[in-house]
Amino acid sequence: MATQLEINYGIKCELDTSEAPHATPTWSDMGHMFKNLAQSLNEVLYQATYLADGGWGSTEVTGAQFTVTFTGDRKNGDPVNDYIFDPEVQYGLGDARKAKMRLVRGNQAMVMNVTLANITDAGGDANQPNAVTLTIHCNGKPTFETVSLQ
Repeated sequence: MATQLEINYGIKCELDTSEAPHATPTWSDMGHMFKNLAQSLNEVLYQATYLADGGWGSTEVTGAQFTVTFTGDRKNGDPVNDYIFDPEVQYGLGDARKAKMRLVRGNQAMVMNVTLANITDAGGDANQPNAVTLTIHCNGKPTFETVSLQ
């Protein structure tokens, strides 16, 4: 069986940009604004060394939180840009930063309730686009669903 290299542009990240909290999601493609993503499963570890193990330790993964950090360019008029940089969201706390995201690979989607964190309107050189960063923290265990290929 041949292996297939996964290219990052094949991963689709979408943010629910609907105005109402419990409305049908309005999935907006984050790929029009962001150029780079880094995924992490921040794991909680329990490490122990038992007397019978002769000084050698053991590790158990006891918890985790999925996070994704994005970098890209500010694009006013893009639905994701306008949602993130709405002053109620960017400068809001608590529920103002809650949203839904889905990460799609092929026909499999990981759907999660998230918190938008570290929203950075970074600026940059005078002749360059305004660089931005965003870290999304998954709240609880994500769900998985099959989506139709487009």
